[in-house]
Amino acid sequence: MFPFLSNFFVSPGLAVAGGILIASPIIIHFINRMRFRRVRFAAMEFLLASQQRNRRRLLIEQLILLLLRILIVLALAALIARLILDPSQMALLGGARSHHIVLLDDSGSMRDQWGETTAFDEGLDVVRQLVQEGATRPNTQEFTLILLSDPEHPVAGLNQRKVNLDFVHEVETKLENLKCTRQSFDLNDGLEGARTLFEEEKSGNKHLHVISDFRSSNWLDQPAIVKGVKDLDKAGIAVNLVKTVNERHQNVGITSISGDIHMAAAGVPLELTVRVKNFDEQTPAEDVRVAIFADGKKLPLNVVFKQIKPGVEVEKTEIVEGFETAGAHSIELKLDPDALDPDNSRFLAIDVKPASRVLVIDGDPAGDDSFFVSMTMAAYQESGMSPLVENIDYLGRRPLDEFKCIFLLNVPQLPADAIQPLRDYLLDGGGLAWFVGDTVNPAFYNDSLYPEDEDGNRFFPVPLGGGRSELVRDDFTLPGPDLALKPPYHPIFDKLISGQVNSYLGAVSVYEYLPVHDDWERSDNKRKDGVTTSVSLRNGDPLIFEHRFGAGRVMTFLTTAGPIWNNWAKNGSYPPIILDLVKYISRRDSDLRQRNVGEVIQLSYSEADYLRELDITPAGGTEMRLTASRQQGKADTEDDEPQLTATFRDTGLPGIYKIKRIHQVTGEENVFLAYNVTPDESSLTLAASSEIDKRLGPDVNVTIQDAGNTEWIEGEEAGQEVRQALLFILLIALLLEQFLAYIFSYHPKTVGATA
Repeated sequence: MFPFLSNFFVSPGLAVAGGILIASPIIIHFINRMRFRRVRFAAMEFLLASQQRNRRRLLIEQLILLLLRILIVLALAALIARLILDPSQMALLGGARSHHIVLLDDSGSMRDQWGETTAFDEGLDVVRQLVQEGATRPNTQEFTLILLSDPEHPVAGLNQRKVNLDFVHEVETKLENLKCTRQSFDLNDGLEGARTLFEEEKSGNKHLHVISDFRSSNWLDQPAIVKGVKDLDKAGIAVNLVKTVNERHQNVGITSISGDIHMAAAGVPLELTVRVKNFDEQTPAEDVRVAIFADGKKLPLNVVFKQIKPGVEVEKTEIVEGFETAGAHSIELKLDPDALDPDNSRFLAIDVKPASRVLVIDGDPAGDDSFFVSMTMAAYQESGMSPLVENIDYLGRRPLDEFKCIFLLNVPQLPADAIQPLRDYLLDGGGLAWFVGDTVNPAFYNDSLYPEDEDGNRFFPVPLGGGRSELVRDDFTLPGPDLALKPPYHPIFDKLISGQVNSYLGAVSVYEYLPVHDDWERSDNKRKDGVTTSVSLRNGDPLIFEHRFGAGRVMTFLTTAGPIWNNWAKNGSYPPIILDLVKYISRRDSDLRQRNVGEVIQLSYSEADYLRELDITPAGGTEMRLTASRQQGKADTEDDEPQLTATFRDTGLPGIYKIKRIHQVTGEENVFLAYNVTPDESSLTLAASSEIDKRLGPDVNVTIQDAGNTEWIEGEEAGQEVRQALLFILLIALLLEQFLAYIFSYHPKTVGATA
């Protein structure tokens, strides 16, 4: 109704009323003038000349008083209508057209809870108040709400909507259905999404309200966000940063569960390593207890940390009871409740096998290498390892996927039909351990196994130098143990060096080994080919290597696995080295079962093997039926098997997602997937307004609102300096009006009584 006045007054209607009231002192002035009537009276004629001399002075005095009274009315009207000289100061200013986009942070840290509210709930309240205040000036502005989880698409029904009373009720319904996620998002993506929406605006005022908890990890550690705000300001968009949390809250979270879960076997205890962090940077966490649940049943064991210092991450390893049956199982770790609930739990999905199968290929059946390796695995039943000893022809005849890893012992050369199966096995994540011996053909290794394939992978890490070399026993120029172990130690040696078995390593003697080629660069830093020298001999020659082949790990020993070229197999360090070697290089299928919340479940399998229908039970939900669809464009030839794909996107809750599908031959098959939150949202340390101001710089026109402060919504803060000036002007005008009215008025002298 008053589009122009709404640019300068919070209440333009009151401003109009004040303008009308300006007429009141003028009307009063004329009424007072009408009280005097001109009357001809001869006795007063002699005063006429004197009156005309004073008339001009009286008129000036009356005009001064009139102007002062008009000024007083104007000041009162401006105060009541809340005058604003700079319209950009007001969050919900109308004008010819004004568009307000609200970017609401719905990342995991917004679940920060205190009392009965959360940071996200406080953000929703701010949105409600913004809309309600905007409705006091109906249809003068537009409103859009976008969530940080989907900044490119406004919330359905809340895109460029006219703000009025009907819209207030609609917004309330929409907000009730909004839920805070447990995921981590890039705030800069939200700023860019808002900027894209504003680019569609050709005219009018543009306001962006960013509602968030404003953590230090976002605003002080990510320069891209600061740059995004500056770019918005340069584009003429008024940016208003609204905080929803006024103080930091202490939070302790479980950051990871690790261990040899890829080696889980029925009846075998599990070794779990729990990492817990105190995300508070000032207060230590006392008596932190982690409860362990196996398949939903609480175990009689707590992982206890007496104290965790501020900002410190600690870990502890525990041996827990294994699962008696093979199949899909789950483990949950749980902390006591605190300010942020999602990181108080962490889940683990485990595919327990009847045993951990290991294939041992012996290139010299007459030797003892395979005997020592296989007997070491079989002797330790608690390891769950089940070795199978075969000759080299097995690689080309039988599938390899059932084995956790493969040992190649003293193999002269690989048959042609073994190359591709072994390559596929390694690319898919299988592990390989090489041990050489007297039957190895260095020329074949150098010509066929060392060169890189088209993908940059190589079966063997180094070129061999020819015949075996002898490590001189009585070389006083090279004292010390034969194994020159230097930090950082390889994982298969790390436990031994820090434990009681360390003394055994010093007693290991290496008599013979295969040297690398003389032209091969010894320095890993100079070579940079992905091959790491893990252990060298005391003469400086490398002995043990590690490299990757696709997703698989390959460990290479340039000596024998049996006590032929060394005494290692008769040394106390041999069993733990072999067992840890198996664990280290084994296929990690279980790693694929650990995911972050929000990641889509994408299943792909052969239509010849599985039925199309499958059931999925999401975390905390009920079982639902999915039907897989055939992939398009996947059949290259008539012999290719049709592939099925099934997609499930609703993975926002942490927990175990259970998938049940039917194999055409073996029947029902269960797969568990563990979804967890990322630690990125766990730090609740807040960025102070002064720090944000400092990062943005003095040239950026951005307002920052503290948590709980709603005066800016009602325009209380906008124009505060103007109102203070108006109060001062009003006070001076009132005093001056009273003083001049007294001076300009007539005051007869009091006549004293006579005796």
